[in-house]
Amino acid sequence: MENLQNVFKSDNNSIQALHDEANIIQAFMDEPCNLQDPNSMTERLCKLDAYMSRLGEMNVVAKAIRSRAENAFVSQREDINKLTATASNRIIKAHMEDYNILYDRIDTMYETIRHLTKDLVTQISYIKEQMKNLGGV
Repeated sequence: MENLQNVFKSDNNSIQALHDEANIIQAFMDEPCNLQDPNSMTERLCKLDAYMSRLGEMNVVAKAIRSRAENAFVSQREDINKLTATASNRIIKAHMEDYNILYDRIDTMYETIRHLTKDLVTQISYIKEQMKNLGGV
């Protein structure tokens, strides 16, 4: 079983790099937005768009890493053939936990940024409408 554990450690650097980048994006997402400054909102929207694009790329990489780990495990499956299907699946699930967490985290962040972007566009539109109405008075 020891050699199976090494299979799952092969992408630790890639996983950590993706987590590190996700931490930077998460920190930006956690920053409050100045809803009183349209320029600040527009700048934030541009950054969110860039981060959404990057998260899309990161999601593809995380999915590929996860798939590669699953395939590596299957190719080494003879080491766990002695176990029942339930036990074997539990081992696979346990070994895949880090890969699944990374993939789910990036996917969730992508969807969150999508919602933040839509909300910010709505806020900007509302401010523009308010300014237009005030200018017309």
